[in-house]
Amino acid sequence: MPKRPFQLEKKAATRPTDLVLKSSLPQWVVRVLRQSGIKRMSVIAALSDEQLLMVPGIGRQSLKLIRDEISRTTDLRKQASTQH
Repeated sequence: MPKRPFQLEKKAATRPTDLVLKSSLPQWVVRVLRQSGIKRMSVIAALSDEQLLMVPGIGRQSLKLIRDEISRTTDLRKQASTQH
């Protein structure tokens, strides 16, 4: 009996992604975060403002953008979880 190739089932994007790259942050903020090794929004959410401000290239303006994006994605996740 011939083997069938393994096929992954693609799931519909029902929940927002945790990747910084897929966020709606401006590209310059994404670039600064990724250059510092930060790739996930969940990692950023766990950091204090003081810790984020120590990242080279992150200042008060980018900190506000980051915190706004975390709030937005948190709201989206809550909405997605209540719909299921």
